[in-house]
Amino acid sequence: MLAEPIQTTLDQGIPLDEVTFCVVDLETTGGSPRDCKITEVGAVKYRGGERLGSFQALVDPEVPIPPFIAHLTGISDHLVAGHPPIEEVMPAFLEFARGAVFVAHNAGFDFSFVNVNLGRLDYAPIPGPPVCTAKLARRVVWPDVPNVKLQTLAKYFRTRVTPIHRALDDAEACAEVLHGLLDLGGRLGILTLGDLREAITARGRPHFGKIALADALPHAPGVYLFKGRDGRILYVGKSKDLRARVKSYFYGDSRKKIADMLGEVATVEGLTCDGELEALVLEARLIGRHEPPYNRRGKTWRRGAYLKIDPSEPYPRLKLVHRAKPGDGCAYLGPFGNSAGARLAKEALEEVVPIRRCTTAMRAGTRFAPCALADMGKCPAPCDGRVDPSGYRELSEQLTAGLRAPAQMLAALQARMDELAAQERYEEAALVRDRLRALAGALERARRDRWLVRAGALELETHDGVRLRFDRGALTRAGEGCARQEDPLSLPCPRERADELTAVRGWLARHRVRVIAVDGHAPSEPVDGGAAIARVLAQARTAELAPPAGRGRGTGEIELGG
Repeated sequence: MLAEPIQTTLDQGIPLDEVTFCVVDLETTGGSPRDCKITEVGAVKYRGGERLGSFQALVDPEVPIPPFIAHLTGISDHLVAGHPPIEEVMPAFLEFARGAVFVAHNAGFDFSFVNVNLGRLDYAPIPGPPVCTAKLARRVVWPDVPNVKLQTLAKYFRTRVTPIHRALDDAEACAEVLHGLLDLGGRLGILTLGDLREAITARGRPHFGKIALADALPHAPGVYLFKGRDGRILYVGKSKDLRARVKSYFYGDSRKKIADMLGEVATVEGLTCDGELEALVLEARLIGRHEPPYNRRGKTWRRGAYLKIDPSEPYPRLKLVHRAKPGDGCAYLGPFGNSAGARLAKEALEEVVPIRRCTTAMRAGTRFAPCALADMGKCPAPCDGRVDPSGYRELSEQLTAGLRAPAQMLAALQARMDELAAQERYEEAALVRDRLRALAGALERARRDRWLVRAGALELETHDGVRLRFDRGALTRAGEGCARQEDPLSLPCPRERADELTAVRGWLARHRVRVIAVDGHAPSEPVDGGAAIARVLAQARTAELAPPAGRGRGTGEIELGG
């Protein structure tokens, strides 16, 4: 065994003129690396356009060479007789290729043959990925050539050596093709080993014509903006490496939406950030502010909804609204991502607190015929005077108190779901389960948002010593430049800034932080109901990860209890 791998792991940012390439070609007895043998090895090594050496060896495959292979390559049983077997050739080839990047035309063929034979000889495999000149040609010169065969590309680049199905000649021709492709690729932004590998592995048709738009971007974390000819922001994204991420779009992407966007792009702007959270927040703010047409979230915030209860009304009811007014004296839950989620939570609350559900505006003396819910005991029926405003107020206060301390409400829903499951009323039980999940999720988000916003000026420290400062839930720095500073958040959170608060909430849930300073309420959640919320959401996540079960006892459909 060799003491170290033959190819070192190279920095993706190394310039191509500093990379050592080993261009390889093999002749074999057939196409299967498992069942066929190598008959000739040819390789040539280059760095910065300078030839460093060559390697050529005929190999005795120790099996008969098929006639059609002998006719194609000119390598016959008689020619290889007396030459060393692969066990003797491979160590010398490994030493020649040590520290170089493996290159071949249709590299998967040669690369797999080499590594299969290394495995047979108990050597470590050559690390990949290899550089394939056929794939690179599809990115750089297609469709200027009719195909990307080595013979076609050799004619296109007018190589001095003509490929003739002999290993060293074909390796020499492939090396000249490689240098021609790298020369053209350099004009298209393929300047480093990382650029080269991204260009080869990218999907779909390339958009190299605009790749120079990424040249000014740094290799740093932040947010990037694709802009149209009129300066309008078309798309906002985030990345740990701005330049590499933006370039990846132009190497090729099979999605039609990306192709359409790149057709409109005129400029690309990068905004550096200090870390992941800053990039997440800045991305959310820019998407909310500019509503880029190619961001899926560009306008989805408009679907946001709240549940509202107005205690000033004689007979309050839960209302689904799309805008909240902080300071209006009403109790809100949300924002939800869409009306469907808000409606499920509304139905959950109405399941355990029998407040009226009709939409008719009511004053203290309003009277009309009651609905079926009154006869079922699911509505106190203020419409026909069965309850007065003071008695009804107790129900509405019970509801708003339940939003702050929801343990009893969640337990009641859990019990109802278990009861329906025991009766094998699985569809109804599944509906209660969905309502329970929607309500518990909204309550958890509301609790975290409340302590974050009510903390006022809050300073946190991450495990690696980074300081994060918030002003009522708003990160006080998000990207370079003070012009992007946003106002502090309020409760309920405006739906146009819900994504920003979601980004902060999610990041804090994934990372350990230490409170350094706070001038408002200390960050904490109420104890009452916390365990119940956590249990419901944990069981929901477990149910989502579990494989589907049968309906025999209903557990596969509605399992959420415990």
